[in-house]
Amino acid sequence: MRCLKLTILLVLFLTPDPVPAWRADIVKTWARNLGEEIWRLSEALTKSDQIRIKYKQMNASVKKKDGKQILESSLRSVSTMLTRKINAVKCIHETAIQIARNFNYVKNASEIQDFTYCSAKYSNFTYEIPGDKPVSDEKSKPKFTKNNPHYTTVSLVRDSHFYDINVNTNHSCVHVPTNIFYLENNVFNAIEWSKELNQVFTKNYQSDPSLSWQYFGSSHGVLRFYPGMPWNTKEVDTYDCRVMSWYIEAATCSKDVIILFDISGSMTGFKNYVARRTLRSLLDTLSNNDYVNVYKFNDTVTEVVKCFKGLVQATPENLKTITATLEPFVDAEGHLKPNVPLAGNANLTAAFVKAFDTLKERRKQCNVSSTQGCNQLIMVITDYVAGNLSDVFEKYNRVVVNGKTYTPVRVFTYLIGKEVTNVPEIEWMACSNRGYFVHIHSVEEVQQQVLKYINVIALPMILVAEKPPPTWTHANIDYTRTAKWDVSGDIDKPGEDKLVTSVAIPAFDFKKDDNSSNARLLGVAGTDVPIDSIAKLAQPHQLGVNGYSFIVSNNGYLLLHPLLITSINGNMQDNYNSVDFVEVEQVDDGKGSRELGEQIKKLRASLVDGEDGYMKEVKVLYHYDNMRRIARVEHDYFFNRLVGTPFSMGISLPKGYGDTELLLKDNPLEAKQGKALTGINVTDYFKFSYRVHPDWVYCKYHYLEGHESENVELEVWKFLVRISHNDLNITEEQYMQETAKEVPWSIETHCGNATRELGVDDYYCNEDLVKQLVFDAKLTTPYFENWDATNEEINLAKKYNVSVRFIATASGLTRWHYINDKTKNEKVNDTGYRHKEYKGKVFGDIYFNAIEENWYKAAVLQHMINKESLVISTPLPILDDIIQNKPPVQNEDGDITVTSTYAIFYKDGESETPASVVGFEYSYLSFYDRFMEITNVSWSGSREVTCSGEDYDCYLIDSSGYIVLSKDKEEVGQFFGIVNKYVLQSFLDQNIFQHVEVFDYQALCPIDILPEKNNSWSLVNTFTLVGNILRWLLVETLFLLSNVYNWKEYYVYGEVMEIYGTAHHGVRSREHSGN
Repeated sequence: MRCLKLTILLVLFLTPDPVPAWRADIVKTWARNLGEEIWRLSEALTKSDQIRIKYKQMNASVKKKDGKQILESSLRSVSTMLTRKINAVKCIHETAIQIARNFNYVKNASEIQDFTYCSAKYSNFTYEIPGDKPVSDEKSKPKFTKNNPHYTTVSLVRDSHFYDINVNTNHSCVHVPTNIFYLENNVFNAIEWSKELNQVFTKNYQSDPSLSWQYFGSSHGVLRFYPGMPWNTKEVDTYDCRVMSWYIEAATCSKDVIILFDISGSMTGFKNYVARRTLRSLLDTLSNNDYVNVYKFNDTVTEVVKCFKGLVQATPENLKTITATLEPFVDAEGHLKPNVPLAGNANLTAAFVKAFDTLKERRKQCNVSSTQGCNQLIMVITDYVAGNLSDVFEKYNRVVVNGKTYTPVRVFTYLIGKEVTNVPEIEWMACSNRGYFVHIHSVEEVQQQVLKYINVIALPMILVAEKPPPTWTHANIDYTRTAKWDVSGDIDKPGEDKLVTSVAIPAFDFKKDDNSSNARLLGVAGTDVPIDSIAKLAQPHQLGVNGYSFIVSNNGYLLLHPLLITSINGNMQDNYNSVDFVEVEQVDDGKGSRELGEQIKKLRASLVDGEDGYMKEVKVLYHYDNMRRIARVEHDYFFNRLVGTPFSMGISLPKGYGDTELLLKDNPLEAKQGKALTGINVTDYFKFSYRVHPDWVYCKYHYLEGHESENVELEVWKFLVRISHNDLNITEEQYMQETAKEVPWSIETHCGNATRELGVDDYYCNEDLVKQLVFDAKLTTPYFENWDATNEEINLAKKYNVSVRFIATASGLTRWHYINDKTKNEKVNDTGYRHKEYKGKVFGDIYFNAIEENWYKAAVLQHMINKESLVISTPLPILDDIIQNKPPVQNEDGDITVTSTYAIFYKDGESETPASVVGFEYSYLSFYDRFMEITNVSWSGSREVTCSGEDYDCYLIDSSGYIVLSKDKEEVGQFFGIVNKYVLQSFLDQNIFQHVEVFDYQALCPIDILPEKNNSWSLVNTFTLVGNILRWLLVETLFLLSNVYNWKEYYVYGEVMEIYGTAHHGVRSREHSGN
């Protein structure tokens, strides 16, 4: 049974004549003829039947795969990789402590002349390639930096491992915040002693070439990072490592914070401005692991944001809401007005009572006592206090247990203004409640003064006198790879590919007595771990089409998910690192917006709690193609904790085909000669047009420097050559699995001493993926190097003006062949370089992601509805007004590319698996002409029915409701409900289509396009009313409705009409009926 997945719709315009039933047979004939012809065309072009037989001839079989085993294998690889990163940070951490302990601190740095360092902002950088644009702006450098002997000259080389950024892997560089002078004593000492970290940085990189940026941020704001590179100074530099999430989270742990913001009558003018800047700086030090609220107080005490009751999570969107509420606004006359009135007296007593009550309730909710040392803080921003409020603190912040008094909440006070009174009282408030007092005189002091609280709340970790555990951050963007810096070779990649998580450990300065009571926070050591490096270890090829992996934090936020969107129009989303799992993973449970069913809540809870488990046959709304296509399917979920992190990793496999894969009984890298097995020249299978998946790892060198390739195909080719020469061990892994009796970590055994020595030419491979790739290349070569066609097949292809035919396989291989324009077909020479006469982009330059392409997904999904069916599609317009640079539906010549695809499932016994997808592209204009020819066949009845006249509108509609063919070319790709919502409603009423809701929680809503309320009638409303009446009449005369014949005869599962046929005795016929 073979089908063409399309609906032929004939709409009869207003006519007084009744609709005769015999016209239904006409459409049946059209459908049969069109379906028969396109199917013959597909088979002629793609050779799908021959390819399916070829799998059998090459001795392939189908095996079951276990989702739990796939997950466990991925977890082992990822855990091993993350352990290496943790060990690298431990080396930085321990080395920093040792260096600082033995360093002779200078007391008057301004008198020191003989010292140099690499200043990321002001050193002179030279580039290996002349003409490489510097990231810094020479004209904007301060005068004191010019010809300054303290700044070294640093040579830079483009490094492919660091995304083609110009770096120096022999040296580290230093960033000092703009508001800090590098010759201030503490800053100078931090620069000097941290120089010796350069050695541990380089040793770490030599031991683990996959390491990304390494760094140490001191408590005085000095950031030393490796490898060395210039800092972006084209914009105002506001960077301070001490407010970065990796620094804050490692130094302070999670915390509950209530900020009391004074809005009394004395907090006007400049003091209010400084106070708001102080509040903003405090909020900048919070992360997704923290909880916060801000109370404004004068005579009364209320939440700054009315709907924020108790404590709310310190997500970027919540923090932004708080600060925006306090910011002034510009009135109609252009005057700046406060958003919150400043009046009355400051009732600090009432403010403290409300804050203490809130934090007490929080402890109750979390089931912790006042003596368990939770990080709970009250921060007061004011310009005056009437007294020391000792009674309040005795009542609300003193707990006596077994004769010992505890102070559960720390109090920090920020006194605003130059001329202030009662300073001792406000200082006493802080010091008597385990806090800290600062006096902020001006805006310039805000940042430095705010950050002092971090050293205070870091003290408990110091007093514990134990090794602090590594801390992992939520997802962050690597700004060196963004357009703002414009220095990397992959700035055009989407933001999701540039996410990193950071692992960091706080270091404490014990001086020479090793007394923890005298220690202080020295700084924080860390490194970035690119999320895409984790994704590659999750074996995406083994997950298969429509399967995927994901990583969720202990807060339920996504670090990795194929549907995570971090940027729109090149701009980062405010909440890109706080997108919840349930905002992307949508269960088909009929719930409305923001309503969660029990199943998705249970799945999320299991992930957040780090449980080891699975959940099978979950009904989901699987959406793809930018949420414009939806499939109601079932998926199986498997999940477990990533050991040593606050993250859980999971995989989702589609039911029905996600549990099978192709099994190669014979080794494609060998050939039989008699009874002996010999190596073969596998590059013979890669001599013409092909692409491999650019994000999958087939084989790779540990050190990319010196092994750069122009493209991933050339990189793979070089390894294929070595395989052919028997000069490569394909079983080499990137990370050797750690043994259960691994030596406990120590600076002597793990720092600079790799578990195995790596040479510059050492490599690693994915054995199964390489074998599958060679197998697919060998299998596809006879069918896609040339087109073996009969004259009849060639003439049929000309009718549709077919341009290219293609195949994509489960190994990530994509091949294509242009049947007419040979200049677009590529040849690959003996050195692996590909060439073609055509200078523009060809099929493989646009579609190279194989199983991740939309047409691949659609073909496989359609196979699960009807095993022998084609999918026909056209480009869809992007209707979202927010999106810029929308790709057009029509080509430059006014034509539209139509794509037909078919999924080849290889069956072995009772099991089958998606092995590949074949397809072809052709001209819409030719398709339309051929459609009109077929639908213009004369009928012998009383009247002739054709699509060419003005009496009828004819449409081809796909299963998602998008128009594939229309008499109006501008309607192609449009949703049919937009063109004629009343006809579509009729379809819904008769269960031909189904109404399914999915919610895009990551979208932006443009405020400027919201309609303004207007109670008056307008001409538009009047015309709309008339139009609605006419459309209703049109629906009443719609041809092919149930009063003519049974619609369900043409629709499968109430969704789409199928045109199919059966084959017997070598004769293939087409009939119409339901499935």
